[in-house]
Amino acid sequence: MTMKIIYGHIAAVSLLLFAGCSLKEQLISDSRTEDWFETPQECRTGINACYNPIRNQLGGYNFWVATECTTDLMFLNHSMNYNATLDISPTKPAVASTIWQNCYQGVMRTNGLLAAIDRSVAAGNFTEDEALPLKGETIVLRAFFYYMLTCTFGDVPYYTEEVTQENRARIASLPRMPADDTRNALIDELCHWLYPESMGGLESLELKRSYDGTQENRLGAAAGLMIAAKFCLWNGRWEDAIEVIGLLEDIYGHFADDPVAFAMQYPLSDIPFSKKYVPESIFEISNTYEEYGLQVTGSIAAYSTPYQSNVEGDEGSEDEFRRTDVFNGIAIPELGANSRTSTPARPTSYYFRTVLPYGSGDLRSGEYSADETEARNGSGNLAWRWKGYAPEDKERNPEDASVMWFSSCTRPIDRPWLGNKFWCYDMYYTLDHNNYKFFRFADALLMAAEAYLMLGDTDKAADYLNITRTRAGIEPLTLSSVGGNPEAFMEEIRLERARELFGEFQRKFDLVRWGIWYERTLQYNDGMYLPGYIRPYHRYLPIPAEQITYSGGALDNNEYEQ
Repeated sequence: MTMKIIYGHIAAVSLLLFAGCSLKEQLISDSRTEDWFETPQECRTGINACYNPIRNQLGGYNFWVATECTTDLMFLNHSMNYNATLDISPTKPAVASTIWQNCYQGVMRTNGLLAAIDRSVAAGNFTEDEALPLKGETIVLRAFFYYMLTCTFGDVPYYTEEVTQENRARIASLPRMPADDTRNALIDELCHWLYPESMGGLESLELKRSYDGTQENRLGAAAGLMIAAKFCLWNGRWEDAIEVIGLLEDIYGHFADDPVAFAMQYPLSDIPFSKKYVPESIFEISNTYEEYGLQVTGSIAAYSTPYQSNVEGDEGSEDEFRRTDVFNGIAIPELGANSRTSTPARPTSYYFRTVLPYGSGDLRSGEYSADETEARNGSGNLAWRWKGYAPEDKERNPEDASVMWFSSCTRPIDRPWLGNKFWCYDMYYTLDHNNYKFFRFADALLMAAEAYLMLGDTDKAADYLNITRTRAGIEPLTLSSVGGNPEAFMEEIRLERARELFGEFQRKFDLVRWGIWYERTLQYNDGMYLPGYIRPYHRYLPIPAEQITYSGGALDNNEYEQ
């Protein structure tokens, strides 16, 4: 799907396929949207179809590689993965093409759905009150697509009207709109639709946690507020960011004065991707694997697990290259012999030596307790050692399990693997059935710390920074801890985001927003291939060349051309 859109037939069939047999629509031979979505149930099905582009772009591993492995924290030594090497251009856009197409497909669908809902209300098919939550969720979905677009490409075309036969040529030739303007428009829209009536909003969606005892995976009010807060930080609207995050605190809890309560309510052990629909999550990319049933899977775990060993049998035999449950010298039965791993992403030297070194006492490091009997109840960002079995131990008795160093990292100064935060237990081939955490409440708290610091309230900034530090078991900080230097304190916020949100799709966006992506990545990314390709203009991905052609030259890649 492109911005020069053949919308009608494709959208109609997609919506009906997504709905299965729960709809009563009849397939029609044209694209008259006035014939669709005449009931709230039909509109709900239309909203469901608007989620498809999210999975299409985030369900694999390439977007994760593009946002995490091209930063100061992580790399992927795979010469043919252009997203990891940054060997990209408008004619070789790699994942940029997927993001562009799916996001604008999402924009097209949400715009059309909002127009259809308005028509149905005007026709008396259902009431404004029935339409309110439907429109609210669709507004949040549209904002999510523009969040992805502006973070990935910077300035992009922005439109909110339904595509018709009459206007599609004009929409296809829209130029880039300044990202700041797009974000400002969406901040105002999200606040209008999500704020409570007492604050002048419509409160179209219930102000509740995304996963409050349910596995329903939708973009609700919490996700919309999170997007608005992120837009505010991008645009330097610090006071507005604090106001929006305050509403998230109303939902998830106020912990600036009691970080211990935060650790108790939202334990660090919930952070691994294998823990699904945890209360702290604001949005997760959900996966599932049933051997003879539903299979909706990703593949991040295949690129973040230690190398798996083969057993070489007789040539031509069934087990000539049989996989085992041995991973870099340690037998780990819970990972299983049916899994398949690929060239793994690895932490940079800067990350495992400076940001989260072995022996730091940080529970997120994945270290073991002093008596080496159990993992320290953390998120396991890194893995130097693991409690498993020697490869020759065939019995795998639990009593025989012990903490061992992986073969390639026998010392704390050796490069570790990515930790169990990303591993998928009982993975079948590369079918990763974890849920990928995209937005968490901890992210919002660290954004509040940044916003308060930018406003000069260093005490409040410290309060919010120390919520996640306390949960991780490390000492709280104050401005005086860094010599009274606000810039040094800002660096502590950057480091805390690196520890807390490691691998959660946020690092490149953060570095670009701070204006330091190129310098930091060039300095600290010690991958084999990326340093040879990285250029300042890679802060944003290129708009695919075919989209430039479809736009009639209205779009451009001036940074890449220069």
